[in-house]
Amino acid sequence: MMQKGMRSALARQTIVLRGKHDSAATLRQLIRLHFETLLESNSDFMWAVLYESRALNTRQLRLIEELQGNYEAAWTPVLHELASTGCLRAEVPLARHLIFGSLNWSLQWFDAKNGASLDDLTDAMVALVMHDTSR
Repeated sequence: MMQKGMRSALARQTIVLRGKHDSAATLRQLIRLHFETLLESNSDFMWAVLYESRALNTRQLRLIEELQGNYEAAWTPVLHELASTGCLRAEVPLARHLIFGSLNWSLQWFDAKNGASLDDLTDAMVALVMHDTSR
């Protein structure tokens, strides 16, 4: 379940990364997609990846860690491009850790019944990590 879910997330992410968008739009799409991966239906695998991986044997754990590492590493060029233009609010390694920590923690508290949409979450996250690029 974890492998299948991670491979699906990687495939969806690849579609975003192949798109012809500027780095700010790409980051917005990656954040939105990650929220979808975490919080929409068929996302149980992410709970398992993030909180139950300790139950895997060494070989299984290494594979999940590799898939997760590949998924997160794909964001790095986008973050570097944003940093080079002064749009990113933190250094790339720190920004990446903070972004994934914040996004992944939403599994603990997000409830769609409380009124916030995934677009609302995306807008808030983008505002936290990027300087306003509309000016």
